[in-house]
Amino acid sequence: MFSWFGYFMPFEERIAAIAEAGFDGVMLSWEDEEAPDFISRYDFPDIIARAGLSITNFHAPFIGYSTIWEKPFDENRALYEKLAGIVKDAAAFSVPAVVVHTVDMELGGYTFENGYRFFSKLAEEGEKYGVDIAVENVTRQFLLYKLLDQIQSEHFGYCYDTSHDYMLGCGRGRLLRRYPGRMKALHFSDNDFTRDRHWIPGDGFLPLDQIIETLDQMNWHTLSCEVMAPFWWQDKEPKAFCQTVHQRLKDLLRIKI
Repeated sequence: MFSWFGYFMPFEERIAAIAEAGFDGVMLSWEDEEAPDFISRYDFPDIIARAGLSITNFHAPFIGYSTIWEKPFDENRALYEKLAGIVKDAAAFSVPAVVVHTVDMELGGYTFENGYRFFSKLAEEGEKYGVDIAVENVTRQFLLYKLLDQIQSEHFGYCYDTSHDYMLGCGRGRLLRRYPGRMKALHFSDNDFTRDRHWIPGDGFLPLDQIIETLDQMNWHTLSCEVMAPFWWQDKEPKAFCQTVHQRLKDLLRIKI
């Protein structure tokens, strides 16, 4: 389960709620915690280990990606060094993957060559450190498809976000069917086909049984949730929210986990 799930509370308490709900791993936003208390991201792994959890992946910062396509590599060197540093950190903490985005919500004039050079160099960092670069299926999926077609690296692939995929007419399972061997990370959640809700599985209308069947055929067995507590959950206990997420997964899988 992702370490941020919609409640403003200390990092250690969020991790404890995830662990007590029955999860065995956590996905991390690899940025320092600044509120309500400062915690260095380099302290996260020890806190997580003490809670008995593993780390599934690091998520790089969420913004700044459109400039990768809009400007040449030399003008994006600072961003590249930041992302390359996260890949190096992942290797240092034995974290198998780093999740990045393709673009931001808005994208100005761009060339594919700019993005290709940036991501191909980032793929080289993945090869160097043995860490998977997982590019998330956000907007403009055609750019992700072209990257997957042209960057044939063992450590370069995609992060499949169910909520994103079923908001797009060009999505809805197409990415999984076209590139079944290139998936490196998963964000599992539900929505209403209209907005990026990241609801608890079962609260929306996505064909989650069908998605799980496809994942099973792909031999993918890490069901990791990126969910956000909506307003009607905010007066309830965070632990109850995490327990509900875990129970919904058990119900979907029809097994005891």
